[in-house]
Amino acid sequence: MRNKLIFALVFIICFQIQITYAAMIGITELIIILIIGTLFLAFIVGMVILIYSLIKRNSNKTEWPNTININQQAPYQQPATEPKITPKEAVPNNNKIALPQQNETRYVAPEEILRCEADNNYTNFFFSNGEKLLISKSLKEYSDLLKPQGFLRAHQSHLVNTKFVKSWLKEDGGTLLMDNGDKIPVSKPNRELVKQVLGK
Repeated sequence: MRNKLIFALVFIICFQIQITYAAMIGITELIIILIIGTLFLAFIVGMVILIYSLIKRNSNKTEWPNTININQQAPYQQPATEPKITPKEAVPNNNKIALPQQNETRYVAPEEILRCEADNNYTNFFFSNGEKLLISKSLKEYSDLLKPQGFLRAHQSHLVNTKFVKSWLKEDGGTLLMDNGDKIPVSKPNRELVKQVLGK
């Protein structure tokens, strides 16, 4: 830009000198023509600078679609990802829990479950209709999920639905007899809690 302006100034000066020689004008007229040419060139350069600064200022004020003015209230936008729902939050809504198996995920109501028994990192579910399912999750996960639904941890390996407890047997330090005839041992640390929940 600067080179173009210098070239234009030199061109105007040379052009006016050529006109002066052709017209045989005196030195005074030549100085006046040079001053007028310089003022004209300064006017043109000033206009270009003014236009450039106005364009630059307007481009800085332009708000892009993704920007929000701090003083303006942002329009409602739906979040990009939906909030995660934990299993504990899902139970009260549909009153069912998910039991993932190899080929399917079974959804059952907690009141259908008679008891749960740990099998290493798996859990056996026993249902009131006599059905049994092996689930690929630990008993700990289901213990936390089912406790609010009336389930009780009688032993490290056993979780029972208190609705199906038939009686407390005093054999072996404490055993729960279930409605289907299953006997569930009660561990020593859990005895008082089991008695308190079931009633002495």
